[in-house]
Amino acid sequence: MKTNALRQTILTAMFLAIIVVQELALSFLPNIQLTFVLFMVFATVLSPAHLVMLVVGYVLLDNLLFGSFNYFVVVPMFLAWGIYVAVSYGIRYRSIHWKILFSALFGLVYGWFYLPFTYLAFYQGVPNALLMLLSVDLPFGMVLLVNNLFTMLALYHPLTALIKSLVGQSIL
Repeated sequence: MKTNALRQTILTAMFLAIIVVQELALSFLPNIQLTFVLFMVFATVLSPAHLVMLVVGYVLLDNLLFGSFNYFVVVPMFLAWGIYVAVSYGIRYRSIHWKILFSALFGLVYGWFYLPFTYLAFYQGVPNALLMLLSVDLPFGMVLLVNNLFTMLALYHPLTALIKSLVGQSIL
């Protein structure tokens, strides 16, 4: 295995541990997390293949630890995080304004990835069920939007600088 590939794999494992631990530590607060900003930061230093491994590892561990391992949760989670990380990788050289805007708006619509699956699992045939599910999700989406806005504003630059400095050192 090449040295760079080995370093990327080690970084991916370390970043996965960071994401899972912070989510567990903040799990008592609904929709308050650092996951979005961390994925955005990690997209600046990892290759696309390692970002895919990070998303797969995160989704599997999250579902194992929180006990929600069924396809009504796993499939939309893979879709949402896959899209988020792919776009984050695509805009990694853009200005911070684009990254903040994308992260905040994605926080609003993140829950919408689950709506069709929730509808199919529990609400088929219920009149106006999708509208009801959307209205119930809206306050949580707004919390996630605000959370992503402030965490991106406060943490993106310092975390990116820290990660890039660590990646540049020979210890990683």
